[in-house]
Amino acid sequence: MSDIRRGSPPDRRRYFRIDDEIVLVYRPVPPHEVPEPEQLSERFSEPFSLTATLACLTHESRSQLRRIQRDSPQVAEYLEVLERKIDVLAQAVMMAENPLAEQPTRQVNLSASGIAFDIERGLSEGEVLELKMVVPPALVGILTFGKVVYCRQRKNGDYRVGVDFLSIRDQDREFLVRHVVKRQLVRLREKQPSPGSEPV
Repeated sequence: MSDIRRGSPPDRRRYFRIDDEIVLVYRPVPPHEVPEPEQLSERFSEPFSLTATLACLTHESRSQLRRIQRDSPQVAEYLEVLERKIDVLAQAVMMAENPLAEQPTRQVNLSASGIAFDIERGLSEGEVLELKMVVPPALVGILTFGKVVYCRQRKNGDYRVGVDFLSIRDQDREFLVRHVVKRQLVRLREKQPSPGSEPV
């Protein structure tokens, strides 16, 4: 990959951002090691990519499931149970065979175009990172590469680093878009007063 900026989305500001808690492991890499997005699948171990692939297939099948639900609600209900069983099995495989899933989570600010998080030792602006993430609750594994766009020291001595994704699979970016929107909707519902309640 001769130009490490090539995979960076030009309109990254259009993506929503949320504060989230995920598993994140990163390491600096030389810029020439950044693969094209279509080459990322070759770097995935099967257990790590399993939940991400299933999440993509589940999203793709939603329209068909809605049609089945209109015509045969009982069949649709049975298919949804099967889907949940497959998700549980995939998560069990992820936990059993991927040590990353057992790592402690950390607080991050996440979007489909980048991530920000705290670190103990500073990184250089422009430095390239390989990032492996496991996103709860589905334990979706994502492998991506990014470029450090800022690194600022905080009052407590730690550093806040911001990373733009350079190379990420389309299905993983789409998952992050859906994940961020879903989390935002949940938080909005949590902030709304229940019907009949008095405002505080």
